[in-house]
Amino acid sequence: MKDNLLAGEAVELRLPADPLLLEEINLPEELAHALAGSTVSVRAFPEEEPGTRRVERDDFPLLVDREGNCWNDYRPLRVYYTGSDGRIWHLPRNWLPQWPANAEPAFDAGPGVSREVAFVEEFQLPSVWDMWSVNIPEERVEGVRAVTEVEVRISPPDRVRIFWRDRIGAIWRLPHNWRKRRIQLPSEEVLTSQGIPTDVAAEFANRIVSVNYHPGSLCCLLEHYRFRDNADQKWPVRITDCLLLGYGSATEARA
Repeated sequence: MKDNLLAGEAVELRLPADPLLLEEINLPEELAHALAGSTVSVRAFPEEEPGTRRVERDDFPLLVDREGNCWNDYRPLRVYYTGSDGRIWHLPRNWLPQWPANAEPAFDAGPGVSREVAFVEEFQLPSVWDMWSVNIPEERVEGVRAVTEVEVRISPPDRVRIFWRDRIGAIWRLPHNWRKRRIQLPSEEVLTSQGIPTDVAAEFANRIVSVNYHPGSLCCLLEHYRFRDNADQKWPVRITDCLLLGYGSATEARA
């Protein structure tokens, strides 16, 4: 995944004031605290549809036509920040002010604790592009979109940190709001009104299920969750019609 940085549009971006949000995209702690709440200049590269631009053979991802010509493969919106030392960092695309707001209600991700607690929970990783956007190198994210496990640490006052171990044993941070959701689905009438078959709607109406959701990712919808029926078929349901009960894995239904 190689990009021509000179092609990116310069944008002024106000970074989150909480350094924890910068740490969980794998910025070093010192840099995260130095940048928290500041306005920085970034380069934003627009989404590219595949086959719209000729590229060099070492410019991945790419497509090769029958004549051996190389073309760009799909690229999502990408955001880069260059530090004072010249190192380039990726920033989540949903930090841009023009990114549409998430349909989820505000929710306290961590229960009140008097001391740090740590536990392991099931986790579904998003796309390679999304892992790359939190500064996890491409070569470390083989097999993403598969079910894995992460360590969750909650410390006073409700500070939630997520840690993921890659295939060679290195530990990375992940955004705390990428955890699974436990939601209560709406009534049968609401489900059928959204195009869900009547038999699925009847069986899953008002049921509490576990769903995967990664705000700002390529794999998730902006205004819908997806739940699985007993045949492993995914069905979208509006977030605003569901009741968000909590974060983390659950056993009611596999997402």
